[in-house]
Amino acid sequence: MKPQKTAVLKMAECLLFLIVASSLLWSQKVKVGYDKSVDFGQYKTYAWAKREVPDRMPLVVTLFKAAVDQELSGKGLQKTDSDPDLLISYQGSIDAKNSVAAHDPGYTTSGGVPPPDATMWGGSISAASAQTEVQGALAIDMVDARHKRLVWRGTAKAKIDPQRQSKIPDQVNKAISEMFKKFPPKD
Repeated sequence: MKPQKTAVLKMAECLLFLIVASSLLWSQKVKVGYDKSVDFGQYKTYAWAKREVPDRMPLVVTLFKAAVDQELSGKGLQKTDSDPDLLISYQGSIDAKNSVAAHDPGYTTSGGVPPPDATMWGGSISAASAQTEVQGALAIDMVDARHKRLVWRGTAKAKIDPQRQSKIPDQVNKAISEMFKKFPPKD
């Protein structure tokens, strides 16, 4: 009776691991770093740094700039056009990775030993299946305008489902909200 309980427990543990692992794969990864020697209470105003390169996705940029503006104004900072305390800049990227799963006619993954249900009459080699994974990344920097040094950086990475592009604004807003949860830092 005990061996059955152990097998059931092992299966339950495996199932729990798969559920946790799959939820982590689809979640956003948000990180924040800052200069611990800086008193963030001294900053009252900010402005967006001028970019030399035009934005490739102006709608997405407009969305996340509005979200950052909302977060910063909620934290007591005012947007200004002249002599800001902080300059806000950003970088973003989208990366597509392709993977191909090929058929293994020589059973090399199992050491050359065919699985129990394999026969020499297995049929033709199956077509390889290809999968594309799209990952987006966003980094927001705050630079002390007077001293010209980076004082805060928030980064977010997430998988993007090309079939559900309507979810991108929600992902961006969630990432920015997560970045600014503990801003200004209190050390």
